[in-house]
Amino acid sequence: MWILYIIIIILLILLLISKLVLNIAFGKRCEGNQKLKYFTSDDFEGLEILRTIEVKSNKGQILRGNIYTDKSMKEYKGLIVFVHGMGGGHLSYTTEINTLARAGFMVVGYDNTGTCLSEGKNLRGFFQSVIDLDHVLNFIEKNEELNKYSIELVGHSWGAYTVCQSLQFNHNIKAVVAISGFNSSAKVVCDTMKNETNINFSFLKPFVTTINFLTFGKKATKDTINILKHTKVPALLLHGDADKSVYIENSLVSNKEISKNNSNIKQIVYEGRCHNIYQTKESEEYLNITFGGLSELNKKYKGKPPEEEINKIYDNIDYKRMTEEDEEVMNMIIKFLEEAI
Repeated sequence: MWILYIIIIILLILLLISKLVLNIAFGKRCEGNQKLKYFTSDDFEGLEILRTIEVKSNKGQILRGNIYTDKSMKEYKGLIVFVHGMGGGHLSYTTEINTLARAGFMVVGYDNTGTCLSEGKNLRGFFQSVIDLDHVLNFIEKNEELNKYSIELVGHSWGAYTVCQSLQFNHNIKAVVAISGFNSSAKVVCDTMKNETNINFSFLKPFVTTINFLTFGKKATKDTINILKHTKVPALLLHGDADKSVYIENSLVSNKEISKNNSNIKQIVYEGRCHNIYQTKESEEYLNITFGGLSELNKKYKGKPPEEEINKIYDNIDYKRMTEEDEEVMNMIIKFLEEAI
């Protein structure tokens, strides 16, 4: 009998460790990097905010964002909801929003719970963004000015996971574009902890999944690829094979069978590319070098580098170079979205 007690205690300890890990990742707000410049509509000729939006999500928290359009457009091809990744809000992607707007789309960009413009004491977890998107789509579908347009979804990283996971809900989505998305949210958590500590945390995956179930319900435990296997919505899945944020074995291109057996799904792997494949290779290399320099400073000064040395790096950032888009990737995304309408 005592063996059973020991097993139960061990399982409870592992569950507690998983809870602590998730609290580290999601237990606080994300305000973005206060030292970085985030582009707004004012930084792009022709890009305008048609209107601001406020959407109430599941706990009563208000999600805030904007509807972006290009001033030269009199009619719109459709409405794109752009879902951001982790680390900043939708303004981290204003360059991409501008490109989509110039292509003739109305673009909705908003911040997830606990992020930048939106309310919420913390991020709660990966699946919270799926819940947030569900509420944003409900808002759009009930709005007479917006619901006349075909709705398509574009997301990067966490946002890519979000737009694909949202296919579990009953919305009339014409197409999904997932850039650098992940299959298992529990595995991403374990992989990230391994990157930070050099300790293999894969044994925690079932416990992370259990906490996701207890927090968000059954839908939060589904792997993204299993959802894509059963969808009729056209989906474009893009990933770089050198991605160190979402390893390719946990990506949406890891299972080639879903595109072989489902003609509406297209999977593309970019050789030698990392996490931000919508940027040029040179742009992403510059981004990685810049933040690599900050990491080296932290190591050199044991986590307490002089403020003047930090500011020197930020003051010399070439933001145009850091956000330069890969035209081939963006044009392919636009063509896919246009053909799906």
